Amino acid sequence: MLNGLRAEQGLEPVVSSPRLEEAAKRHALDMARRGFFGHEGSDGSDVMARARRQGYGACTIAENLAQGQNTLTEVLGAWVQSPGHRANLLHPNIREYGLVRAPGDIWVLVLGADGC
Repeated sequence: MLNGLRAEQGLEPVVSSPRLEEAAKRHALDMARRGFFGHEGSDGSDVMARARRQGYGACTIAENLAQGQNTLTEVLGAWVQSPGHRANLLHPNIREYGLVRAPGDIWVLVLGADGC
C-alpha cells in the first residue's frame, strides 16, 4: 500500500530494513510498557538516535506513530489523511522502512535513507 502510494506520485519504492524495524520495535515497546505515546523516547531519544543505536547511518529519517487502529489498512489510511504523516510517506529521499505494532495497538513506522 505504501509503495502504491509512492508510485502514484512517481517516487521510488521503499524496502524493509531490519535495523529500522528494530528501532521502531524498541520505541513501540517502550511506549507500551511505560504508558506514553510520543516521538520522544523515555530516555529522551529522538528517532535519529534510536536508528543510529541500531547501526543505521541515516542521512534522512522520519517517524510516523499511531494508536488504536486495528489493521494496517486503517493505520496507513489515517496517515495518508494527515498532511504531516503523508509528507513522511512521500518523502522523496527515503529508501527503507521499519514498521511494527506493539500491544495496545501502538504503531511505529520509521522511514529512512542510510549512508547517503
